[in-house]
Amino acid sequence: MRARKWVVREHIEGVPDIERVYGQVEEEIDTELAPDEMLLRTRYVSVDPYLQGIALDTPLGAHMGADSIMEVLEAGPEAAHRPGDLVQGFGGWRTHLVSNGAPTPWQTGTFPMVFPAYRRLDPRWYDDALPLPTALSVMGGPGMTAWGTLTKFMSIRPGDTVVVSGASGSVGSLVGQLAKLAGARVVGTTSTAEKADYLDELGFDAVVVYRHGDNREAVREALLWAAPDGVDKYFDNLGGPVTDAVFSMLNIDSQVAVCWQWATQVGRDVTGPRLLPYIMFPRAHVRGIFSLEWFTDENWRALHDELGGLIRRGEVRCGHTLHHGFENIPDAYRSLYQDTGASRGKVLVEL
Repeated sequence: MRARKWVVREHIEGVPDIERVYGQVEEEIDTELAPDEMLLRTRYVSVDPYLQGIALDTPLGAHMGADSIMEVLEAGPEAAHRPGDLVQGFGGWRTHLVSNGAPTPWQTGTFPMVFPAYRRLDPRWYDDALPLPTALSVMGGPGMTAWGTLTKFMSIRPGDTVVVSGASGSVGSLVGQLAKLAGARVVGTTSTAEKADYLDELGFDAVVVYRHGDNREAVREALLWAAPDGVDKYFDNLGGPVTDAVFSMLNIDSQVAVCWQWATQVGRDVTGPRLLPYIMFPRAHVRGIFSLEWFTDENWRALHDELGGLIRRGEVRCGHTLHHGFENIPDAYRSLYQDTGASRGKVLVEL
């Protein structure tokens, strides 16, 4: 059977150079399945900022990994899922694949981890209010990251000031809305006026437009205007000067959730460590966020009941930018790094 995939051709740090990093390959895949294997067709793939780190750790010539929704076409007698099932897992930028869907160790990265087993998507959970692609967004990893942070670590109280950096993306926009529902004053940072307008629509109380290269003093001045009483909770997607400024404004018993560090991993701002004094005096609690730890059946059901319920009632909005066509996956990924304001919320590709 002929299948197509995008492979990593070159390791380039910083903002991804799509033409150099990725190449499209056609291959013949063996459809003689082992008893526990499945032949899967990819329906949707996810593009996310963290994939820049995955690409750097992927052996040259190997397919690009990514979260995806797949349909089971054929299955061996001992396979975990049956033909016709829809599953979500780290299938990657491939049109078709053969897999047993078991947990997969990722040992080439800086921090070894295990990608979870493919999970079956219950069709009863998806409808017009929560269509199937949300299994990769608000009902998938991004939603679990936002909901998990606010239910398992960050205790937001009415009147708290919550700052969300990189707030217009799929995770940050959810965190901000959930914090607002909890009674907080919510401040977001984003990179364009268009994205700032989007955050205004979502109910953010204040928005600071930050462009890579802005210095800490300028960012701090803008944040002091937006959060004059200091910062009680900080959800960090950016690192760099924004985080430097926020840490100097942390209140006593503040909480910081470190979800991603764009400035270091893409912007190559590697200065540090420089923030530890700001943790000491306010007795701040800092926790790294790695949502795979919350990927359990119990948590998936709770996510659909709680966050899904908010969306069905219109209390939370989840934005999507949907691209079409296997050949357009790298361009969809490129859009994450272009300050055009065109991409809102989760960026997906329908094959």
